[in-house]
Amino acid sequence: MSSIEILSLVITIVCLVSFCLVFTYLFRNYYLNNIKEIKDGTSDLEIIEHNKENKLNDKKNEKKVKIRRVISKTIGYLSLVLVVGFFGFSLYSRFFNNNLIFGDSGLVVISSGSMSEKNSSNTYLVTNNLNNQFDTYDIIGISKYESIDEVKLYDVIAFYGEDDVIYVHRIIEINEDKTLVTRGDSNNISDTNRLYEGNLDFSNVIGYYNGSRVPLIGVFIIFLQSNSGIITILSIVYCLLMFDYYKSKYDTSLLERINYLDEIINFDYLEEMEVNKVITPDYKEYLYYKNKEYSFYKGKFIEVKEVSDEYINSVKELNNKIELENKELEENNKDNFINKLKNIFKKKDKEDKKE
Repeated sequence: MSSIEILSLVITIVCLVSFCLVFTYLFRNYYLNNIKEIKDGTSDLEIIEHNKENKLNDKKNEKKVKIRRVISKTIGYLSLVLVVGFFGFSLYSRFFNNNLIFGDSGLVVISSGSMSEKNSSNTYLVTNNLNNQFDTYDIIGISKYESIDEVKLYDVIAFYGEDDVIYVHRIIEINEDKTLVTRGDSNNISDTNRLYEGNLDFSNVIGYYNGSRVPLIGVFIIFLQSNSGIITILSIVYCLLMFDYYKSKYDTSLLERINYLDEIINFDYLEEMEVNKVITPDYKEYLYYKNKEYSFYKGKFIEVKEVSDEYINSVKELNNKIELENKELEENNKDNFINKLKNIFKKKDKEDKKE
C-alpha cells in the first residue's frame, strides 16, 4: 500500500470508530434512560395508553396486523440475507482475485475501462461489427474453453497477466504456435510484453465472454472488497447489533412492566377506560382506575384501596392545575430568555454606535 492509501485507511478507521462510539453513546443512554423510567414507574400511564391502543388495533385489524408483521419480518430477513450474501460474495471474489468460475462458467468483475469504447486505431472493431463492449464496474459472464481449438479470433477473453491480475481483453491475433495477442478495445497498443511476457499462452486463459452482463453492480463489490469497504460494513453490522441489543432490552422491560401492571390492576383494554396518575416528589406513584387507588414506590406495588368519584375528580383537577402551572412556568422562562437576548443585542447595538 502507498502512503496515501495508508493515510486514507487510517482516516476511514478513525471516522468510523468515532461514529460507532457516538452512535453507541447516544442510543445506549437513550434506551437505558427509558428502561429506568419504565422500572421506576414514571411512564406507567403512557405504557397503559399505548398498550390499550395496540390491543384495540389488534382486535379491529387482527388479520391485517398479522399479515403486516409477517411481511415486515420477511422483508427484514431478506434484506439481511441480501446484505450478508453480497458482502460474502465480495470477500470471496477478492480472495479469488475477482475470478468466480464454478465448473464451466462464472463471473468476472470489471475494474477498468479498457473495454468500454472503441479506439479509432482498432479498425477491425468496425470492420467486423464488434459491439460487445462493457463498462467499468460491470459484472460479465465467462465460459471456459474445452481446448485451444475452440478459440476464435476477436473473442473477448479473461486471462491472468504476469502480475496474477485478471484482465479481460479481445484476441486480435492467433499465432501458428497457438499463442495469442490481446488488446483492450479502448487501447491503441497490444498487451504483448506489457501484461504478459511475449505472447499469451492458452494455459493462462480463464475463459471467454459469453455475452451475459450486469451493469454497474461491480462498483459495490469493488468497494466492499477494499479495506475501507470491509471496515464500513463491520461498523454498520456493529451498530445494528448494538441497536438490536438495547432495543431488545427496552422491549423486554416494557413487556415485563405491562405484565406487572396487568397482574395488579387487571385492565379491561377493550372497554372504555380512564386511568389517572399522580407522582409525588418522594417517588410515590398513584394510579386511579375504576374507583381504586393503586400506590407504588419506585415502581414497586404497595397497596390498593377504594376511593370515591369525588376524590378521583379532585385528583384530576390537581393534575390539571399542576400541568397548567408547569406550562406557564415554561412560557415565562422562555419569555425571560428571549428578553435577555434582546437586552444583550440592544446593549451591543449601543456600543457599536458609540464606536
